[in-house]
Amino acid sequence: MRLSTSTNFFAYRLSGEYTPFAEALSRCKAAGFHVLDVNFCASLNGASDLAEDNWRERIEQLRDEAEKLGVVFTQSHPVFLTGHIGKYTAEKLEIYHEMMRRSIEASSILGVKWAVLHPIPGKPEADFDEAAIIRENLEFHGPALELAKKCGVGIAFENMIERSTRRFSSRAAELVGLIDSINDPGVGACWDFGHSNFITRDQRDELRLLGKRLKATHINDNYGKEDEHMLPFHGSVDWHELLPVLAEIGYEGDFTFETHQEFTRLPEHLKDLVAHTAYEIGMYCMSLIRLDTFKILEYDKKKHY
Repeated sequence: MRLSTSTNFFAYRLSGEYTPFAEALSRCKAAGFHVLDVNFCASLNGASDLAEDNWRERIEQLRDEAEKLGVVFTQSHPVFLTGHIGKYTAEKLEIYHEMMRRSIEASSILGVKWAVLHPIPGKPEADFDEAAIIRENLEFHGPALELAKKCGVGIAFENMIERSTRRFSSRAAELVGLIDSINDPGVGACWDFGHSNFITRDQRDELRLLGKRLKATHINDNYGKEDEHMLPFHGSVDWHELLPVLAEIGYEGDFTFETHQEFTRLPEHLKDLVAHTAYEIGMYCMSLIRLDTFKILEYDKKKHY
């Protein structure tokens, strides 16, 4: 397991301009990160390199620059839609499918192992019909699953947030149902610790249920009321309790921050300082996972590097 972060540490500037991936890459590397998750989500709204006409050339240049810097991309976050797909126009869905295609192909170019997809919710009248929702997900995500398999990219379905209304895939059991219905080693789960914190303060059994299906992580914290995407220990998630379970279940993926809200309103020169702090917090988190004994270790700053 390696410490990793999303490129969205450096996403939108205060001016509203989107930071190019190459710049985000170099700044993440300078903060100490050698493993990255490339975030394509903004391309749905016309932002990021992926939305440009020469997107393929830019992604190939990004791959080459990462190789020079000794950085690898192991996860990606393709575009996603919020709410049921029935509320979107045909034009918006066309843009989505095009950006999803680019997301998968770009992931392949960068050598990404797991691309994280959001399961779609069921129709309001079918909130509790899990079989129907799974069928709808298989139909909607079918083209992405097929393309990803062709491109050699795994798909990891992410647990979603459940607030006051029902939301399919907010629980591990529903992710298991979706993943097992596909029955392909190239399809697994991504666990977002912040999302699960909306439902339970003890996520250990959720992780145990996923077991070997867990292929990717979104590490972030909150207080269970807003999707704040903060760094560990900035919210109410009990990281000391949870992290040893990743070793217990034999998780083989990366420990990947998705904590962009820590950076969103910062001036550019302060983002790099916070990124360095994030690296230190991440290394402390890694020290809590002991692969051979599954025990929590005392943090020793002299030894954690």
